[in-house]
Amino acid sequence: MEKRKFLILGHPRSGTGFMAKLFQGFGYDIGHEKMGKDGISSWMFAVEDKQVFGDKSLYRKDFTFDIVIMSMRNPLDIVCSTYYTASDLSLIFRKKHINLEGINKLEMTVKSVLEWYKIIELQKPNLKLYVDKAPEKVLSDFFKKIENRHQVAPTKKINNKVNARSHPPMNLSFIKDNCNQNLVDEFVNFCKIHGYKCE
Repeated sequence: MEKRKFLILGHPRSGTGFMAKLFQGFGYDIGHEKMGKDGISSWMFAVEDKQVFGDKSLYRKDFTFDIVIMSMRNPLDIVCSTYYTASDLSLIFRKKHINLEGINKLEMTVKSVLEWYKIIELQKPNLKLYVDKAPEKVLSDFFKKIENRHQVAPTKKINNKVNARSHPPMNLSFIKDNCNQNLVDEFVNFCKIHGYKCE
């Protein structure tokens, strides 16, 4: 069992690539879907399984971590990007760990986001870091606290469009028109819990 400092988790298209770059900007060796000396940022490490992207030899159960970080951005953006750009391999991997049977593609995407974050929440993340809510400042304050330092700042500004992919936009009406009401209600509540107004 190998020990690392940071484990950064999210859902596909939630900003785990950006988070790896952000932590690197603070001087930590964090790999995106590969292991750095200080840890990893990988949505696949939310579950005990081998990765299907990045370093495919990595297995979550082979590592322990001191600090768990949850990566998040506007849930509507995660759903939209996952719906339009996530690969079949990504979906197959997620289906191994959450039940996505008997529902349409959009319902699968919305339910995947909701259920994947439930898995992450069970791991009691030490920090929830939002890509679109001043993550540099939040992370700087967090490092000051855990490292007992007065001044912590990234060495450079990180573009939050890391690993961005082009796709059509999506609004809540599209989800309401194509998903069952219980799922819509749960998704809207999930957005509110994390401080987003999905429209």
